[in-house]
Amino acid sequence: MLNKRRLVRWFLSWTDSWNEEVHEAIESIVHTEYARMFPNGAQDPQIVEQMRTFYYARMMNTAILLVAVSSLVVSLCALVVSAVALGH
Repeated sequence: MLNKRRLVRWFLSWTDSWNEEVHEAIESIVHTEYARMFPNGAQDPQIVEQMRTFYYARMMNTAILLVAVSSLVVSLCALVVSAVALGH
């Protein structure tokens, strides 16, 4: 049996790589969109930070909705399976 410390560290290590990918993708989007909106301007750190905050919030809302919809689908499948099992 795995001890708790190894399990927690494995999980954090695994999720850290995903978080890093998400972070890099959001940073890429922020800088690309900033360059598109202000093609000749120097970067304004305050605007970049506002854009970063917006994209992170948007990504978190999307992730939460995906988890909610997935949970709903799994729950409905379980309901159908249990209804069929009780019907026999």
